[in-house]
Amino acid sequence: MKAVTLSILFSLLTVSGSAMADWPPEDSAKVPGNTLELPTTLKPVEKPLDQLLNEGGAVISAQHGKHGPVVTLKKGDQYIMCLLIGAGDGGDQNISTSRCYALN
Repeated sequence: MKAVTLSILFSLLTVSGSAMADWPPEDSAKVPGNTLELPTTLKPVEKPLDQLLNEGGAVISAQHGKHGPVVTLKKGDQYIMCLLIGAGDGGDQNISTSRCYALN
C-alpha cells in the first residue's frame, strides 16, 4: 500500500514539475494558444502602502521585484499593486518609499 501511495505521489510531482517548465508561455503571437497582450491601465494611487494598510487594505500577495517587494492588496472593491523601495538600497535614499497603482 505504501509503495502504491509513493508511486502516485512521485508521478504527481513529476507531472507538476514538467508543467511548471512550460510557464510562463513564450512571448509570441505565433505560439498556439497564447493570449494576446492587451494594454492595462494602472491608475496611480496618491497614498503610501502603510496608509492603505492602516485604512483597511489587506495584503493578498507579495513577491520579490527588481528593486524590492511588490505587494498586491485588496481595499474595498479595489485591487492595488504597490512597489516598495527600501531605505539604503545603495543610492542616496534614506527612507523607504512606495509607489501604488490601482488595477481596477
